[in-house]
Amino acid sequence: MYFHPIEDPDAGRIGYLVADAGSQDAVIIDPPPRSAELLLALRAERRLRLSHVLRTHVHASQPLNCSALSELTGATLVIADCVGINAACPAKVERAVHGSTMVLGQEVLCALATPGHTAHCVSYLWRDRLFRGDAFDLGSCADGDDDGDPGLLYDGLTCRLFKLPEQTLVFPAHPLRGRRVTFITDMTSRRAAHLRHARPSPRGEAVLKPHPSQSSTPETYS
Repeated sequence: MYFHPIEDPDAGRIGYLVADAGSQDAVIIDPPPRSAELLLALRAERRLRLSHVLRTHVHASQPLNCSALSELTGATLVIADCVGINAACPAKVERAVHGSTMVLGQEVLCALATPGHTAHCVSYLWRDRLFRGDAFDLGSCADGDDDGDPGLLYDGLTCRLFKLPEQTLVFPAHPLRGRRVTFITDMTSRRAAHLRHARPSPRGEAVLKPHPSQSSTPETYS
């Protein structure tokens, strides 16, 4: 296996290059802005074949244009089902749904539907590592962002992500208080402080009191 975080400090974004050492098949998850040159260099150095560019989420206020990496490499762009794309996007597009898998040689990534931050967020589980994008981010719900749905977010956290093994490593789309990786148990404890303010409604939704430090709509990925 080969795993390499790609960070753009200026944009506050982190992407993740994952590859199978044997087949040299690779994917990049949430490539940060201005990361194409570095990623192309890593691809050449490791002789990787970048097959897919995975996006965990797209905001409605930022219509999806074709990823620069997809254009440069011919890699297939993978987005959640129902996410719209620019009609002029020349990239091949695949849709990720809950439970779908992607095979890289001997490695397997599994898509987990984790809506809430946006209506169609997807996280990716690889071995003991969860690439969660902004799936824990209550900010969009707090700010009245049309994308945010506190009920969906509550369900995704309590019924899906918080049931992963305790030693699952969580990798975010941007640093959280300077941290770039944490255990799922740490996230569970932190979110418990917020979710104690959540109460299911008769329709199974939830009312969340978000943390004031949560971010607003992030910068568009390149």
